[in-house]
Amino acid sequence: TREAVPVPLGHPLGSVYNFYTWSEQLRDFAAEVIRPPSGGVTLVCNSIGSISGLQAAVDQPGLIDGVLVVNPNFRELHVAEQPPFLPPVVSAVQGALREYGKPLFDALANPSTVKTILKEPYHDTTQVTDELVEVLLSPLLTTGSADVVFDTLSYSAGPLPEQLLAHPSLAEIPVWVCWGEEDPWTPSPRVRALQRFDSVRRLIPLPGVGHCPHDEAPQLVNPLIIQFVQELASSAK
Repeated sequence: TREAVPVPLGHPLGSVYNFYTWSEQLRDFAAEVIRPPSGGVTLVCNSIGSISGLQAAVDQPGLIDGVLVVNPNFRELHVAEQPPFLPPVVSAVQGALREYGKPLFDALANPSTVKTILKEPYHDTTQVTDELVEVLLSPLLTTGSADVVFDTLSYSAGPLPEQLLAHPSLAEIPVWVCWGEEDPWTPSPRVRALQRFDSVRRLIPLPGVGHCPHDEAPQLVNPLIIQFVQELASSAK
């Protein structure tokens, strides 16, 4: 039930890989590509994408009419999530990876390693298919991908979900949160504690699934998406 605390907002490296850039990209896409004729855009966000989606709603609440969060990410590497002695150690490891980590990255960017990593958050490991591995591996094999990954891993600042959900800009934007109860990366007690925020209208536990229930069990998530969009449309009338 931790409260949001004051945190450093900018990327410590000044990198463009941060939630404010990603928020801007989401909002630009919504305004320039989706171009809703009336009302706003509904965001459905998973994991670390939930921070980007909530940040977009905070930055431009008139454009976003609701956010459905699928397994929120609580950013364990954030400085506010670490005991006082740990940030210097984490920072040193992050620096070493940025400077010397590319050979390690290249060695790990292969189908076998990616499949092994994915089997941790997926409760039903049969859903970790070769197609899924290829979809996630392909971007990792492009030029510059190691720099992007290490920059992102070095992003120990910026917003936390509790901080965003408490923001006044979300007062009128409904947020639903669903999560797989078998997710080893998303602690259920902390998800349930999000109910204390006025913006969180519903919490929906999903039994028997892990960190990516929209992929692992779409039969559970797709009806929630439809219901959420329908309720938003109904309330807008």
